[in-house]
Amino acid sequence: MAGNEQNRKSSNGVASANEQEAVVNSETTIDQVRDLLFGGAQRSIEGSLTSLREEMQAVIKQLQAEFAKELAAVQDKLQQLERTTEEKRLASHRDVGVAISELGATISKLGSGGTGR
Repeated sequence: MAGNEQNRKSSNGVASANEQEAVVNSETTIDQVRDLLFGGAQRSIEGSLTSLREEMQAVIKQLQAEFAKELAAVQDKLQQLERTTEEKRLASHRDVGVAISELGATISKLGSGGTGR
């Protein structure tokens, strides 16, 4: 009986190895069938995705270049406005200075005219 159990165990061990091999073979077969059925579509989709990815990268580079150009234009305009504003501020100071001088001269004339009476 002990010999019989050993034969059963060894045959079970062989059966297990055969079963594992059958499972591996069936998985390989399923993968092959899947590749035959859907492989072309999958490769086509992967190709399309690669193409889209490259196109998106090109568009992103183009947008970055346009953004940099627009940003430079805005910075130039800002500097121009800053210069113009400073020039106007200095001109206003000169005008105020001239107005104060004229007012002082007018007051002096009024004061000298009042003392002469």
